[in-house]
Amino acid sequence: MVSFGLEAGIAADDTASRALFFRNQGPFCAAPKTENDPACSALSARPKKISGLYPASLQSDPKFCEALEKRKDKAALLAEFVAVREVDGKPGELQAVPYSKAFPEEMGAVAAELDAAASDLEDPSEAALAAYLRAAAAAFRDDSWWKADEAWARMTAQNSRWYLRIGPDEVYSEPCNRKAGFHVSFARINQESLAWQKKLEPVKSDMEAALAALAGKPYAARKVSFHLPDFIEIVVNAGESRPPLGATIGQSLPNTGPVASENRGRTVAMTNLYVDKDSEEAWRRQSESLLCKSVVPNMSFDQKHAVMSTVLHEAAHNLGPAHDYKVNGKTDDDAFGGPLASTLEELKAQTAALYFADWLVDKKLVDPDAARFSHVRDVTWAFGHIAQGMYTADEKPKAYSQLAAIQLGFLVEQGALAWRAEEPAANGKDVGCFHVDQEKLPPATEALATTVLAIKGRNDKAGALALKARFVDDAGPWSALRATIQERWLRAPKASFVYAIRM
Repeated sequence: MVSFGLEAGIAADDTASRALFFRNQGPFCAAPKTENDPACSALSARPKKISGLYPASLQSDPKFCEALEKRKDKAALLAEFVAVREVDGKPGELQAVPYSKAFPEEMGAVAAELDAAASDLEDPSEAALAAYLRAAAAAFRDDSWWKADEAWARMTAQNSRWYLRIGPDEVYSEPCNRKAGFHVSFARINQESLAWQKKLEPVKSDMEAALAALAGKPYAARKVSFHLPDFIEIVVNAGESRPPLGATIGQSLPNTGPVASENRGRTVAMTNLYVDKDSEEAWRRQSESLLCKSVVPNMSFDQKHAVMSTVLHEAAHNLGPAHDYKVNGKTDDDAFGGPLASTLEELKAQTAALYFADWLVDKKLVDPDAARFSHVRDVTWAFGHIAQGMYTADEKPKAYSQLAAIQLGFLVEQGALAWRAEEPAANGKDVGCFHVDQEKLPPATEALATTVLAIKGRNDKAGALALKARFVDDAGPWSALRATIQERWLRAPKASFVYAIRM
């Protein structure tokens, strides 16, 4: 969105508006109860939210993304590392401009800082980090992002104490879900991740084969060679890595290019977020307002249970039909459109995380108790995303919220998640609660995984839209239950991660 310079319109003594602008990286309200309020803004002028990646005139049409999808030159205009600009200011005459040329001053400044950091890095044991800094600097100057990916993929937990990713990656925050947004994640490697790597390394091919079997034809199992998740302790998140509310707790990158298509990317789980006492207390209050007392013995705030789900979710991004997989020459973006493709990929990964927890129990690699605790954490994770609403203020789909609605709605249909309308919740105050049936959960999860993987494996847009209509847009009983989830979960404020690390 276009926010640079707008803070000048905020009075110096208006500390609340300045805090909102800093936290949200712009003047626009972002919380579920305020994002749709046109009067909620850090600026009295209340400017419209537009993206700097497309001409402002183009964005006056709320369906401009769909219009771009229909153009003959859509491949160039919707490429992930370009901005769309008008030719000589003529509306309708559009061209793709690489990021380095669309934002030359900003890109050059970042490149200079990265080169300086590489020069200042004198520790010979950090040669891999220095090489990535230089490659990233070059990419900011000439858009050689895939070359930077090669240097980044060579930086591992074995040859660097640090994790750094800087550049354009995720597409969630822009209106068409096509353009990569810039971010920085800098963290310290936590060596405890090596235990999970040793556990999963021998069965990576088996995990791929399992998802391929669920997907069915035409998808066929591939040779997989991705890095298993590193555990990292975040020092700095900036740009797209620092959302206004909440935080990303796992990530698999890059999303496109040779490193991604050849499964040579890196996957990480952020282990020092949501571990504080305030977060634990809020989670317990929120969960006990929605879960039945029978579920409480399987509730655990122990970080290892949340980490297990994150590890499996991120690993699953590298398994089964992923972003670069093609059916009849079409990727998921081509077949589904950017927003729906993003939702399906996240739904695949989170459903696979549920499925693999029990799969690993069968392989005797995970304790059954750990799987049960992890399942309940995953259900409450989904509650949290459902509470954020299905669409943004400008009617763009929220990928995680929609995947959560599809996932829990499906589990309710299968009886693995049961709403007991007359039973008191675990907090003893609210009436009506969800019971999690641990016996029905594995077959229900497998059924959902089969459905989602088959849709992705066939590029079945009609099937994807039917799933979305059934669980996201239908105004029936599941919609009413989602409203209950939202009301109870939003009683507690959502965390904002603005913090400092003492090194």
